[in-house]
Amino acid sequence: MKIGITGARGFLGQAITAEAKARGWSVVAFSRSADKPVEGTEEVRSLQDRESIDVAGLDAVINLAGEPIPGLWTKEKKRRIRESRIHLTADLVEAVKRISRSRRPSVFLSASAIGYYGSRGDEWLDEESDVGFGFLSEVCRDWEAEAGAATKLGVRVVIPRIGLVLGDRGLLKKLRPIFRMGLGGRLGSGHQWMSWIHVKDLAKIFADAVENTGIHGRVNCVSPHPVTNREFTKVYAKALGRPAIFPVPSFVLKRLPGGMESLFLASQRVDPVVMKAFDHEWKYSRLEDAMGDIEGE
Repeated sequence: MKIGITGARGFLGQAITAEAKARGWSVVAFSRSADKPVEGTEEVRSLQDRESIDVAGLDAVINLAGEPIPGLWTKEKKRRIRESRIHLTADLVEAVKRISRSRRPSVFLSASAIGYYGSRGDEWLDEESDVGFGFLSEVCRDWEAEAGAATKLGVRVVIPRIGLVLGDRGLLKKLRPIFRMGLGGRLGSGHQWMSWIHVKDLAKIFADAVENTGIHGRVNCVSPHPVTNREFTKVYAKALGRPAIFPVPSFVLKRLPGGMESLFLASQRVDPVVMKAFDHEWKYSRLEDAMGDIEGE
């Protein structure tokens, strides 16, 4: 198996690369800096311009690249978040179209996010739930539509809707020093649902989706056991052996620009129905176990 990954240098990209290597696959990275090697990969192909994207000879393409969501949501930041995802996805589909059917990848995994659903309170959300409202919902909707165009080219399309990814890097890297100083606390009321997944479980879902031809379309990539922000705060503080008694009031978060309070206050109680149907086994299905693995000595 030979797979290509955009965003291979990132937190998730490196985890998927490690999972692929463990399965004996070879990995090709796609990068705008094609002259720089990417750890764990055999080759780096260029993303410098759309005409140079070469997906020939790959069994699968995994698209993870995009402007990071964290950061102040200025008008320019939001433009980059949107265009980096939608334009690159369209360019990859066009690259598939340019080559003969015999040389095309058999599957295209294009990441999306549970931000698709918007903020939905206590409602359980599965892959058939409607799109929500707000900036991230709109981005995810249009992002997914671009990826879906590859189905017309005879390529199986999988759209992983990713929840909060937990591991040594990512969000916990930013939270860790705050909580270790004893300054952690719930966000707003703490009643909002957080749908999360350990990065190792997420990498396994991606690899399984490459191998299993029965998996297609939208796939919720989360643990089957979401938690409220209040519970998340309590479990993480306990894993670090620190108190968490400094809540951040909602009105403070609502002062952030561009509607970015949704990153902290949106409630998404997501059910991974598709992966349950395929009898997927999560190694870290409970938050306590995930935090113990990540923060354990």
